[in-house]
Amino acid sequence: MALLSTYYDDSRTLVNIINNILFFRAGPIRKFTLEINTAYDASPQQSDFDKWCLFLSRNGVEELNISLYSYLEPDYQLPFCLLSCRTIKKLIVEGPFIDLPVNGCGIFSNVTSLAFFNVSFKRSVNGIASSISTPKLEKLAFKDYGGINKFEINPPKLEILSVIGSIYDIYDFGDSRWLALHLKAIKTLWLCGSSLECMRVSMFPTSINLRVLKLYGLHFGYWDQPLVFMQLLQKCPNLCELQIMADECWEDDDKKAASRLLEDPGGCLAIQELKIHMLNTIQIESFNGSAFEMFFMKLLLSKSPALERVVIMKRWGMNASKVRKTQRKLECFPRASPNAQIVCSDNYYEPMHKDWLDTHGFRLIHPY
Repeated sequence: MALLSTYYDDSRTLVNIINNILFFRAGPIRKFTLEINTAYDASPQQSDFDKWCLFLSRNGVEELNISLYSYLEPDYQLPFCLLSCRTIKKLIVEGPFIDLPVNGCGIFSNVTSLAFFNVSFKRSVNGIASSISTPKLEKLAFKDYGGINKFEINPPKLEILSVIGSIYDIYDFGDSRWLALHLKAIKTLWLCGSSLECMRVSMFPTSINLRVLKLYGLHFGYWDQPLVFMQLLQKCPNLCELQIMADECWEDDDKKAASRLLEDPGGCLAIQELKIHMLNTIQIESFNGSAFEMFFMKLLLSKSPALERVVIMKRWGMNASKVRKTQRKLECFPRASPNAQIVCSDNYYEPMHKDWLDTHGFRLIHPY
C-alpha cells in the first residue's frame, strides 16, 4: 500500500510539473517535447495526456515530440486533436497507439515531417482502411511499427521514406504492397536488414526517382537479406548513392558458401541480371572484411560503370593492419568504372546515426 501511495504521489508531482509548464505559460508554444519512460518514471493518466495535447493543439504548436513508451501498461492513445491540428508541421510519436478514422480528411493536413517509433496503428472500423490526405508531407518514418497497412496515404510531395526495425505483422505481406505504392515518387529510401526479410520485391514498381538508398543493420550472413537487397537494386535504375551499415553482431556463418560466390558470382540469377548504371557513391560502415562482405564489394564494383567513390569504414575493434589488408584485396577486384576510387578509413565512425538524427529528429538505435 505504501508503494502504491508513493507511486501515486510521484505521478501527481510529475503531472503538476507539466501542468505548470504548460498552463501558466503566456503566449503560443511553437515547440514541445514530452519524454516519459513509463517503465521507470511515474505514469500520467490518459486524461492528463489528453489535456496536454488539447492545450498544445490550441496554442500554435508547430514541432511536437511525444515519447510515452513502455512494455508495461498503460497503453496511451494519441488524441484526435493532434491528428487534426492544423499548426503542426513536424510530429514525432513514440509509444501511443493511433486509432485511425475511416475518413481521414483533415488529418496531418499541414505536416511536412512525420515519424512513428514503436507505434501501433488501429482503425475505427474493422476491414476498412483509413484514407489519409497529407498534401504537404515530405518526410515519413516508421520504426518498430504495427498496422502500417491499415491506412491509405498518398502524399504528393513525399521525398524521404524510412522503414526501420521490427514489423509486428511480419507475416502479413500487405506491408510490401503498402510500400510499393510510394516507391515511384520518393527520392530517398531508408530500410534495415530485418525489414528486407519480409518484403516481396516482385510487388515493387520501378523506382525511377530513387536516388539514395540507405540500409541499416544488413546481416550479410543471412542470405535472405542480401538476396532481397540485390533484387531491390534492380528496381532502382537511377540510384546514385548507396549507404550500408553492416550488422556488427555476426561473423561469416558459412565461409565456404561465401568463398564459392567470390569464385563464381555469376552462379546466382539475381547477380546475373543486376545492373547499376547510375551508382556513383558507395559508403559501407562497420565493415569487417569477411568473405560475404568482400563478395558484395566485388559484385558492386563489377556492376557499377559510373562509380566514382567507395568509402569503407571499419568495424569497432578492427586493427589498422587488417584495414590495410582489406583495402589491398578490394583494389584487386575488377571494376566496371575506371574512375572508381576506394578509401578505407581506419577510424571508427558511424555517420548513418547522425544522418538519421538530422533527418528525422530522434536517435536511431539498433533495431534488433
